[in-house]
Amino acid sequence: MNPNFNPTTHPISTLFSTVPDRNQPALQWVEGIRYGQHEAFFHLGVSKQHRLQALHTAFAKGGIRKVCVGSAFHSCLPLSNRDLVALSHNKVGAEDLVVERFDTNRLRESDPARQEQLIADLAGCIVILNNNEMSNPEVRAGYTALYERCTHTCFVGWDWDNHHWLDLSTFLATHTDVYVPAHHENLYLLTRFNPLVAGPVYAPCVQWTRTFLADHVGHMVSVERSNAPLGKHAQYALYDYRRRVVLTLSQIYPSIGFSNGYWAQTPLERLYEWCGHKTHWIVPVLNDIPIRLFDALITGGIPIVPDSLRFLPPIRDIPREMIVFYSTHDIINPAPLVAYANRLFDEGGKDGIVARHRYALDHHHAYASLRQMLGFAQEALHSRWGLPIRGEPATEQPQA
Repeated sequence: MNPNFNPTTHPISTLFSTVPDRNQPALQWVEGIRYGQHEAFFHLGVSKQHRLQALHTAFAKGGIRKVCVGSAFHSCLPLSNRDLVALSHNKVGAEDLVVERFDTNRLRESDPARQEQLIADLAGCIVILNNNEMSNPEVRAGYTALYERCTHTCFVGWDWDNHHWLDLSTFLATHTDVYVPAHHENLYLLTRFNPLVAGPVYAPCVQWTRTFLADHVGHMVSVERSNAPLGKHAQYALYDYRRRVVLTLSQIYPSIGFSNGYWAQTPLERLYEWCGHKTHWIVPVLNDIPIRLFDALITGGIPIVPDSLRFLPPIRDIPREMIVFYSTHDIINPAPLVAYANRLFDEGGKDGIVARHRYALDHHHAYASLRQMLGFAQEALHSRWGLPIRGEPATEQPQA
């Protein structure tokens, strides 16, 4: 980042002419369109619809027996009876809904008898898994075989990396009944692998349970916080622009930088780290909605995010007293913006901390995401004519 760059001597149109390979975006998109026209995608769509029709029949007879969730939802569990009723998008059987953890280690199982038991255990279930659980080749191979054989199980895949990890994204879209990306990118491509693309459902706060957070609201509102923004990011070699932004800011604020040991800390240590700062400078991998934005809000802080996110959902819906936006100029000279964000925090006081925490808890905790995805799955398990799924009398379908 060149701090001596003078925009007054460089007209925008001139700068545009210096952008390398300006035809690359158009060429890339044309290539993507061409790729999506292959007849193999039609055959894939027909096969997935055939599977979905079998699920319609199975769930119309037996309803949803239980919901099994992967590690991304462990911060939701255990759920109270009130939670269970709120999660159900159907009036019938809400009190009987069971939500439990799914142990992905069972996907490594090689014993045929235990594999059959797993298939039986998952019959009549909605299973929601995250793409990170498929990153292990052994787990992915086991899951592939399971998906083909579980004809009475609805699989939902929540993909946190569809903006940049497309080899895994295309696999997950193909091998799920409902595919839920966490970002806006590449949605056309992914619909070719799965017509039922739902969302996006943005990656929310998952590292603390709601009970844990409720137990520590007192700390959030009483702790002395630093005026320096926190911004410890994971480092990825491919994203050089992001790396340079972080390094530029770290020269002014040592609390911004790269950290590889974050998850070695306890939940309480992580919470104390977040609560130790009034503001949080966030540099996305690309222009994605970063999970740490909601971690900042849920711990009472004010996130500082790029201007490029300002008008995108769900950022556009966040009350403006809860969030601050930075421009490219602010990367070079961040002090005035940080001072403004700190003043916003101070003016809000304890009420502001609680309001930000409550907003994120209500809208951007894993529990809210779970509710969204269950709604998608329940609708997918109805036919286009509204076939019921909880054992209610079937309505007559239109004749062809």
